[in-house]
Amino acid sequence: MSTQNSLNELQLYNLEGKVAVVTGASKGIGKAIAVDLADAGAKVVLAARTRDVVEQTAADLRETGADAIAVPTDVTDVEAVKNLIHTAVETYQNIDILINNAGNGIFGTVDEFDPADWDSVVNSNLKGVFLCAKYALPHLLANGGGQIINVLSVAAKVAFPASSAYCAAKAGALALTKVLAAEVRDKNIRVTAVLPGSVETPFWEDIPQHPDFDKMLKPEHVAHTVLSVCQQPIEMVTEEIVVMPPLGIL
Repeated sequence: MSTQNSLNELQLYNLEGKVAVVTGASKGIGKAIAVDLADAGAKVVLAARTRDVVEQTAADLRETGADAIAVPTDVTDVEAVKNLIHTAVETYQNIDILINNAGNGIFGTVDEFDPADWDSVVNSNLKGVFLCAKYALPHLLANGGGQIINVLSVAAKVAFPASSAYCAAKAGALALTKVLAAEVRDKNIRVTAVLPGSVETPFWEDIPQHPDFDKMLKPEHVAHTVLSVCQQPIEMVTEEIVVMPPLGIL
């Protein structure tokens, strides 16, 4: 059999009817991911801290014919994460895909940084990934496998001034992703880290100095990347992917 024929016979992973939990799903990248997954036929569980926004996002998806529910969730809170996973399983009987996308950013130099802000950034961007993976994993395992995709940042690898907590949290989340992949690769669970560069999202609203929005990625660029990873043939896994604006670091 020729190589070309072999490639033609590869089957994309069909998302129709699959259950996907997406954190940070009320706006920005998370919302775009939820829309793409729903368009591909997945049942989507949207999680975010802001109740009214995430519920409206889910309602908007349902108006398009999507099967979507909202579960207001603070991913740094153990009981809230347990409730998120319980609600997803109770509603749809299982979980196939977990997209860890929630996170916040607070910036300042090390000498001026408030320890409480440090805890907030690290808990949101690192602890939240751990908690969601921890409580989703038993269901993925019981289901015979699945996917975990952690949407991180190039800040996991690039040091930006006044970003100590953010860079440290993203670097820790990347390390966590690699450990998780090593632990579950023989259990039919694919784990991927997606590292975007600058993306035009509400993340920048409270940051007075930021790159030119016109030069940034759009949330849909990252969402399409995540969707493509979700749909890859089950015989392969992309463990890490970097998605950048054409001009690179802005």
